[in-house]
Amino acid sequence: MEIIYHGHACFELVSGGYSLVIDPYRAGTLTGRPELRLEADALLCSHGHDGHGAAEAVRLRHGGAASPFETERMETAHDVLGGRLRGGNTVHIIRAEGLRLVHLGDLGRRLTGAELERISGADVLMAPIGGILTLEPYAVYELCRAAAPGLILPMHYRVPGGPRRLREPEEFTSLFSPGEVEYASTNRLRLTAGGGPAALVYMLRPPLGG
Repeated sequence: MEIIYHGHACFELVSGGYSLVIDPYRAGTLTGRPELRLEADALLCSHGHDGHGAAEAVRLRHGGAASPFETERMETAHDVLGGRLRGGNTVHIIRAEGLRLVHLGDLGRRLTGAELERISGADVLMAPIGGILTLEPYAVYELCRAAAPGLILPMHYRVPGGPRRLREPEEFTSLFSPGEVEYASTNRLRLTAGGGPAALVYMLRPPLGG
């Protein structure tokens, strides 16, 4: 499987030529990213906010090919008040090629024991680390340790030149030992069941740095 990080919380998963995009953003928002224009076979959005629900940024092919991805939804909240401040949030649990991947969306509260159990031991955990609008970096660190994924792909953090409404990624990565963190030179990662980066935290590099 190929994992492509387009920036902010937007990932693209490609398996057998079939492309699934998660959480496309609208340019000009707090992402600090350029305009997004993608083509894919399927689309998932954790919620409708500009940084995550820009369905118009993705042209769906409608080619009729069967999806290799199995997707499970886990409804959570965007804030500690059960969504009363910012609404709901959907965590997506995705399976393909013998891999289980979890995209946390804009998770804004700690997971319950039952929710944590559903994502524990995932091969990949795509986690928001920028705080303020989501869980704070230390809380995400605690979640990651408890969930024990094979690989953590950080997302949703401040980038150079972007708005200051998110925290720097180092507030999260500094909580790990240096040997647990690796900085990629590209925004792409090829992953197979039982094979991937040696580091626990893998910082993909999307366009415009960050």
